[in-house]
Amino acid sequence: MEREDLKKALNLGKLSQIGVVVRDLQRTIKNYEEVIGIGPFATIEFKPEKSFVKGRRGDVHFKIGIAPFSPEMSLELLEVINGEPYHKDFLEKNGEGIQHLGFFTDDYDGVLKRAERLGISVLMSAETDVPGMGHVRAAYLDTLEKIGTLVEIIEVKQPK
Repeated sequence: MEREDLKKALNLGKLSQIGVVVRDLQRTIKNYEEVIGIGPFATIEFKPEKSFVKGRRGDVHFKIGIAPFSPEMSLELLEVINGEPYHKDFLEKNGEGIQHLGFFTDDYDGVLKRAERLGISVLMSAETDVPGMGHVRAAYLDTLEKIGTLVEIIEVKQPK
């Protein structure tokens, strides 16, 4: 499938996040803020109520730092505490660096259905309430071979 066909078929929307896997979140945040001026970072512990790795129940736990580049774009730093293998595998193979591109969507289920029709599997998914953010559903799509990185789709719904 050609890139333009893939883009139209997935209909991900606008890139909203660059996801970087790091070994030590606090050290990295300090370096980014003090040395290159990115920040300030908000930090959260992400241990979702529901998480699945390749369709099976998983135990996912991250420390996350988020800094806005603009109202539409942010940098997400992820330190793995335990569970999900994709970030750990990335660190072992590549070291710290960009691991995924995140797209906020209002059509989460539609993106998943379109990806499935294209033969793109969901590597990991999670669902939880995040204080100050809302109810979050997120999924990593196995797009590494097609575009050279993973794609994360993210849906945020405000509490009613």
